[in-house]
Amino acid sequence: MKVKISALLMFMSLVINAQIILRGTVVDEYESPLPFVNVIIKGTTQGTTTDDEGRFAFRTKKNRGVLEISFVGFQTQTIKVSPKTKYLNIVLKEGTDVLEEVIVVTKPKKRLKKKENPAYRILKEIWKRKRKNGVDLVNHYQFKKHKTIEIGLNNLDTAFIKSIFKDQYQQAISEIQYDSDGINYYIPIYLSEQVSNVYGNNSSNKLREDIEAEKAEGLGAQGFVFDRMAMTFQNIDVFRNNITLLRKSFVSPLSTDGFATYDYVLYDSIVKNDKKLYNIYFFPIRDQDLAFKGNFWVADEAYTIKKLRMQVVKGANLNFVRGLTFEKEFEIRNDSIYIPTKNAYEGDFTFLDKNDANKGLTIKKTINYEDYLLDKPLPESFYDFKNVKIRPDQYYKSDEYWKKEEKEDYKDTYKLITSVKSKKRIKKITGFINTISSGYINVDALNIQFGPFWTALANNEVEGLRTRIGFRTFKTKDDRVRLSGHVAYGTKDKEFKYGLEAKYLLSYSPRISVSAAYQKDIEQLGSSLFNTTQLLGNTFGSTALFSRGNNFFLSNVEKYATNFDYAINNNLRIGFNLSHSRISSASPENFSVSYRVNPGDVNFVSSVTDVASDIYVSFTPGRFVYGLGVEQRYGRNIFPSIVLNYRHGYKGVLNGTHDYDRIQLKYNQPILLGKFGLLDTTVEGGKTFGQVPVSLMNVIPANQSFSLVPNTFSLLNFYDFVTDTYISTHLEHHFNGFILNRIPFVRKLNLRSLLTFRAAYGTVSNANRALNDGVINSVGTENIQYNAPNKVYYEYGFGFENIGYGNLRFLRVDAIWRSDYRAPANSIAVPTPKFAIRIGIKPGL
Repeated sequence: MKVKISALLMFMSLVINAQIILRGTVVDEYESPLPFVNVIIKGTTQGTTTDDEGRFAFRTKKNRGVLEISFVGFQTQTIKVSPKTKYLNIVLKEGTDVLEEVIVVTKPKKRLKKKENPAYRILKEIWKRKRKNGVDLVNHYQFKKHKTIEIGLNNLDTAFIKSIFKDQYQQAISEIQYDSDGINYYIPIYLSEQVSNVYGNNSSNKLREDIEAEKAEGLGAQGFVFDRMAMTFQNIDVFRNNITLLRKSFVSPLSTDGFATYDYVLYDSIVKNDKKLYNIYFFPIRDQDLAFKGNFWVADEAYTIKKLRMQVVKGANLNFVRGLTFEKEFEIRNDSIYIPTKNAYEGDFTFLDKNDANKGLTIKKTINYEDYLLDKPLPESFYDFKNVKIRPDQYYKSDEYWKKEEKEDYKDTYKLITSVKSKKRIKKITGFINTISSGYINVDALNIQFGPFWTALANNEVEGLRTRIGFRTFKTKDDRVRLSGHVAYGTKDKEFKYGLEAKYLLSYSPRISVSAAYQKDIEQLGSSLFNTTQLLGNTFGSTALFSRGNNFFLSNVEKYATNFDYAINNNLRIGFNLSHSRISSASPENFSVSYRVNPGDVNFVSSVTDVASDIYVSFTPGRFVYGLGVEQRYGRNIFPSIVLNYRHGYKGVLNGTHDYDRIQLKYNQPILLGKFGLLDTTVEGGKTFGQVPVSLMNVIPANQSFSLVPNTFSLLNFYDFVTDTYISTHLEHHFNGFILNRIPFVRKLNLRSLLTFRAAYGTVSNANRALNDGVINSVGTENIQYNAPNKVYYEYGFGFENIGYGNLRFLRVDAIWRSDYRAPANSIAVPTPKFAIRIGIKPGL
């Protein structure tokens, strides 16, 4: 009996470990490496493709079999493999389907001139036709689209798998997929699917997309970060000269200016289905350029793209990105019309560096297109209808529906996700990712998040060391109700400050939300010129840990506020605010905001009660929006932003002290300039009508911290410039490597250069000056002296970004100079530097 048991255990052990690792290299008869060769165990789906050097490696669960090596234009080769199989050196011979000419061009050590390159003739034909091919050639079209987004942990070894599944390890190892390298493992943690129908009318340039069904499973609901990362893969139009990706402009391999960025290699030409196809590879001339490497197949005569595969080069050094790969497949109809049949995008993200041995996060986005119907017009009114998703469960469908629709069998993937999403270590990893991206720590048991952690500590002259604990309720990103707040304490003033806000989504369609807030806290009112929807104060001036000089320019603010927000669509909103604020100096002996009730009065008051209403309009065409709950998040894509705000102050209502009107406009427009980089422009201006004290005037935003803050002036002190009429501009040009990548040795540092220019102009009316000038408070301190930038004040500088180590390159350093100006005659004024070095943090995705 013992012998039988031992034999059974030995047999089970052999079955469990019946797997081999296959490695090798594939070359042609000239010993040139062959990339993208299919290497697969015959009769299975286990295999891989070779890399740029012709190398491959993967693990198979079979202990023996037949290895099949195939590549278009070459003869397929088969090799028997077993546990004894060593490193394989495979030579493929030219196939019988090759035309009488087979052009094999290796990348020249010395660059060929454009007209000497055999690929140039083909690319010229593509350039002539790339705007004349495709569905744009027909007046009407429609198709079905199936989109999947899958997120998972990659490059996992057996020790990691054992630590997660423990006693269920053996069963799990038989269900878990191999990673792309075929050796390590991959665990999916989130999967979503969407089926939709698309209708296009080229005559009127209208597009309608109707979502038919959606479903999702996994750990993606803890925050917005996975949505943002997945939205990295928007529809990549390779037929444009420049491709926008992560707010950067990449040169397309099909660009008419492609020869300035790429080396092209015409690899071979074959006949397939009676059509001649050319295979062209492309490589960046400079590894640090924002460019791709890969290859594409071109159909002869029509010169349409049949298939394209490209990936971002590692030298591009995108934060947290180890690799981005894009694949596109097209179907050619009537020898002239190409229609997309599949788009496959894959991103590999790591925290520290791009080392292939490190664990990472994979995001896969696949879109399949089918059921094309061309030139079948529908009524014009049909294309005007907008099918908008307004509720999380709006397009729920039963399991029976998905059995018919799924193009791949995701049943095992959903089952595995259900299993792993409850594992503590997996939840810790995804929680860490969300914490790093949002600043909030998730407490699942309470449905509460604490943070953001970067506001936990601050320091200023009034409060001393300020500690702050913030929180918000968070069950899913689509919560209809959200409570948030904070408690802060200063070691110097020994007082608690706090704030609380409640938001509720009244209606999904139209999208209407309301909110109410109360706070009693210290604020730096000179941090920004205006804000529309943020009810609780959260200004950087009172939350900086390190600053130059003294900062007593802080105000005590007790505030009640409400907001009503109506979204006409995701990118056009109107809203209404009501607020009641009592404002006084947080350090009256150093910073007086006292004012006369009327010009010429001897008596003065030291606090303001501001009762005001705001009406605003926000227009952000093209902006990505995530989430369907009361709080939404916005993508970092390229879009313009226009905000118009009208404010009215009510005197005598609820003890309001001032009657005034104010109108403000802010316009931001990032401009992509192709390979020359991105110019980020902001212009804002405003005017206040009526007499108001300094607490209600427009302060030109200063920044006394050592970090860079958008739309502020780094070489001003708080309240250096106070206005009732102003205009300012902020310009930043990011070269994205255009200059430094062309300098030998320097380009190896992977730095990116930038230029900045900021300017402000403003005035103060005599009536407003008369309210404040010369007022002495009870402790004998004169209030702030008006100093408007009636001669343009400006700052300019240059800097370097993409600074860091490995995959963490989010730091930026700027050198900044300023124009001359007359500093205000305040007793507590600190010297203003004429030059400074400032550090900034630029997020990755």
